This record gives sequence, structure tokens and C-alpha cells, in this order.
Amino acid sequence: MLQSERPALARRPLDYIDTQSTAMAAELYRQPVSEYTSPTIAAREQEALFRSLPLCIGLSGMLPTAGSYFTHDHTGLPLLLTRDDDGEVHALMNVCRHRGARLVDGCGEARMLRCPYHAWAYAHDGRLAARPADEAFEGMPRTTHGLRRLAVEERDGLLWIMPRLGAPLALERHLGAVGEQIASFGLAGFHHFATRVLARRMNWKLALDTFLESYHFCVLHRNSICNTFYDNLGAFDTWGPHFRLVSPRKTLAEARDTSAPGWSLLPHVVGIYVLFPNTVLVWQLDHLELFHIYPGPTPDESITTISVYIPEPPRSESARAHWQRNFDIVVGVVEREDFPVGEGIQRSFHSGAQDHIVFGRNEPALGYFHRAVSDAVAG
Repeated sequence: MLQSERPALARRPLDYIDTQSTAMAAELYRQPVSEYTSPTIAAREQEALFRSLPLCIGLSGMLPTAGSYFTHDHTGLPLLLTRDDDGEVHALMNVCRHRGARLVDGCGEARMLRCPYHAWAYAHDGRLAARPADEAFEGMPRTTHGLRRLAVEERDGLLWIMPRLGAPLALERHLGAVGEQIASFGLAGFHHFATRVLARRMNWKLALDTFLESYHFCVLHRNSICNTFYDNLGAFDTWGPHFRLVSPRKTLAEARDTSAPGWSLLPHVVGIYVLFPNTVLVWQLDHLELFHIYPGPTPDESITTISVYIPEPPRSESARAHWQRNFDIVVGVVEREDFPVGEGIQRSFHSGAQDHIVFGRNEPALGYFHRAVSDAVAG
């Protein structure tokens, strides 16, 4: 959040608290059930959103040092992200140019990326650096058989890729004004603590819908986050297809005097940024939660990655235990409360009980997101 907008941004939730209201859409939004179940629509979304738009796949902290790497397969492409000796980030296809074997799995550090099949070795920028029995491949020069590359950019602590070989990234155009918002958080210094991958029987949009309203907080989450946040109350702002929800903690009403020395909005709210099409960035003041949601192999499946990033590496067992508790809470709410309901909704979509669902005016982010998806798919 920009420093200049914080006083006005604080007043909106306070006004909502006083008037028992929230940000409202201009009208109801009716979302066709078929957009969660149709293979034809799913294929169009895959092409328009997950092959044609820049995708955020993590923070810079995923590549903390020269020689570090991590693999990523959730876009449907076998990706390998690396940081070379000069600190530059590269996005490569995790496919050996000899026989197509995967070079590495997971994450780590390595002086060379060495294929486990025949030991062809690649530098972190994808160059084929060495291969056994090199003379046997005369006529196949190493200079033309490096790993295939994708467009990648490291900006303000976020890693972005273009998930199509040969396509430019065009990140500036994609982000627009939301880029200034993201830059204000100083994410480049955050460290990766942990990631959990959840594969669920629900459409990717249904998984993302979970994060786009607080109307359910004190019903579904009555024994968890209802104790911390106001339900059915929050501010809503947009930048192109990207948007933000600001949900106030119950401490905000106690910190009303914005003229008090040292008063800060940030401890009393959580900022939820949706970076279109599939990234949810949750700013929690002392740490960051990052959710990436991808389509699964059928419209009824999705994959969600949940990552927590922290300001500095845990330097003691008590610090590690503190962040592990935070991580377990985040994963627990989503895994045990949100997603089981979502999977039940997905099953109900096939029952014929309804041909559309309704987003109320008090759920403005839902309609906004689904309009953006429909617009992108329509070109």
C-alpha cells in the first residue's frame, strides 16, 4: 500500500464499521455454473490466461543465492528457474536436449545442472557446458543445444514468467498501475519459509473465489479467523484486471485517532491483492502469504500452492516454531475449512440444481474477477 493512500484507506473501513456496511458492487452478478464445469471453457481459459499472460510464480527468495534453482510444473510446462553467478534469473525448460530427461526436481543449489541420465551438464543460463563422449555428437554443436528458454523478469521481489516458448513477457503492460502498489512492500528482502501444494477436486476459479469475500468469515470460520477480522466488511480497489481487498482486524476500531503520533494503518488490516489471473498476495505486515491457483487436468480439478515468506531467516528454534505455527494456521484454514466446502460446491454443479450462482453486491471482487476472466477469454 502506498504511504500516501493509507490515511484515506483507513477511513473507509472505519466508516463501514460505523455504518455497518461494506464496499458494494453496482449490481448483482450471475455466474454461469458451466464456467466451472465445461471442458471447452477450461481449454479457452488455459490458452487465454495460462499461456498468453505473464504469470507470477514466486518471490525472489525462492532463488536466494547464485547457483540456486527450483522446479515448477503447475503451469503444465516443466519449468526450471535458476540464478546464475551474476545474480541474473533464468527460466528454462527442465528438459535435457539429449533424450528429454528431467534435469532436476525440487529446489537447491548446484554448480552445474547435470542430467541424471547421461550426465549432460548445463550452466545456470541454460548453456550446454559439457557432455561425455563429446566427439560422438559431431555435427550437433553444444552452442545450439542449450536448454530452451522462456521470457522471465524479476521485479520488485516477484518472479514472472511468460509460459509460452518464444513469446515476450510485456510485464509493464500487464501490471499497469498495480506495479507501484507491489513495489511499495519491498518484497525483494523476504525469505521463503515453506510451501504446501494442495490438489483438490474443484475448479481453479472456485478455489480462487474463496479469497474474494469476507461474507463467510463468521459462518464458515466462526472458530478461527472470525475472532480476528470483521466479517462482511472491507474496502475494494482495482487496477485493470488486478484488484485489492482490505479487510480490517477488530483492533482497527480501537485505533481511530489517525492524528496520533506514530499511528499506522498496517497493523490493523490485511491487504489481499489479486494479480490476474491466478495469484493472491496477502500482506500480513510481518510476513507475506502467496497463493498460486492453477487449473488441473479436468475442469473439476485444481492445484493451489500456499507459500509463506518472512522478513529474515529463522535464527533460532523458537523463531522457526513461531513461523511454523503461522504457516500451519494458514494452511489449516484453507485445507480444513475453505476447500472442503468448495469441493462440495463443485460436486453440486453437476447435479442440475442450478444453472448459475449469484454474487451479492456485498461481494464486489467476485463479479469483478469473473468479468475479467470472461473478457480475457473473449479477447
